[in-house]
Amino acid sequence: MNQRSGLIACPYIFFLRNASVIGGSKTTRGGPTRRRRPAQDQRGPPLQQHHPPRRDTSEANKSTCVTVFSFQAFILRVFQSSLALFLRTFGLLFARYLTFILPTEAINMSINGFGEHVRSASHAGSWYSGNQRDLDRQLTKWLDSAGERFGTARALISPHAGYSYCGETAAYAFKQIVPSAVERVFILGPSHVVALNGCAITTCSKYRTPLGDLIVDQKVTEDLRATRHFDLMDRRDEESEHSIEMQLPFIAKVMGPTRRYTIVPVLVGSLPGSRQQTYGNIFAHYMEDPKNLFVISSDFCHWGDRFSFSPFDRNSNLPIFEQITNMDKQGMAAIETLNPTVFNDYLKKTQNTICGRNPILIMLQAAEHFRLSNNHTHEFKFLHYTQSNKVRSPSDSSVSYASGVLFVHPK
Repeated sequence: MNQRSGLIACPYIFFLRNASVIGGSKTTRGGPTRRRRPAQDQRGPPLQQHHPPRRDTSEANKSTCVTVFSFQAFILRVFQSSLALFLRTFGLLFARYLTFILPTEAINMSINGFGEHVRSASHAGSWYSGNQRDLDRQLTKWLDSAGERFGTARALISPHAGYSYCGETAAYAFKQIVPSAVERVFILGPSHVVALNGCAITTCSKYRTPLGDLIVDQKVTEDLRATRHFDLMDRRDEESEHSIEMQLPFIAKVMGPTRRYTIVPVLVGSLPGSRQQTYGNIFAHYMEDPKNLFVISSDFCHWGDRFSFSPFDRNSNLPIFEQITNMDKQGMAAIETLNPTVFNDYLKKTQNTICGRNPILIMLQAAEHFRLSNNHTHEFKFLHYTQSNKVRSPSDSSVSYASGVLFVHPK
């Protein structure tokens, strides 16, 4: 592993998966399948069979046939009516009986597809320690070194790279959480493994971490699904995605093992047109509740040829890593204005490769909507910044990490 170039750092290049579904009946090329009859010379001439003259009994049997068919129809109608009555009477009792013999997964699926599925800690042991004691000790060290808590976080921005690169930076944001004030944690992470238009929610009931399982708020996920603006995550993509998972051990550590709370994982893709405002308005409703915490997962600049982004001023006396720092801090200042238009303009101007730009914009839109409809003031403050590598040569690469917190103050 190249420690200087940050191979565990969050990749910025998204991979597109195209899937096509074709409905309808099966056909062959050129039309429906037809059965060929073998040629006559292959089958031989048809056999000549002798049939004795038939006796016309249609008139004699006419009344008998009518009677038979009428009786059959009557029996079929009685059977169908009896079956319907039986199902209406005993169907519910039978369904309850099935709950005792079917697997839990089969009976706990709701109409929207949510069920008793557990999302594994798929990056434990590689991006962060999979050992409970080692991980707890590491998180404790970073949190203790992150200074004092000076407010109650309502939302935060935290990086999602390997903990050896960004764990110290992330701790500064999570240190501002007041566990007793939180009952629900929304985690918005950008999609790295699948092209996604809009947002998607999980169908899992739990997210596993080395520090314990986190319970998904299925009521809220179903409410979000009911807005018709949220897709469902594909399970394989959900296991592969790291942006949400990397926030979970910090959440589990800060909230503690005994406190009751739920999480709402949301995967964020592209937000064309007015989708930023749409999702901002949806989440503003939840941001109004002080018992809800928003964790926004994002790294900052991905610089280097492997990210197809390596701008720098050759005439500047500043080394490249300081030029990257200046560009990132301009973006951080734009976020601190809490004005989504300012941050959008910054992104258009610099094209900075901030992978969590869309989760950040949803947070800004929600905060703006919340501010306009309530008698509160908002303050966003960045607390820590670092880079995976100090770039000095155009052939180098690095990823930047920043952590910040949103505070809400009544007027």
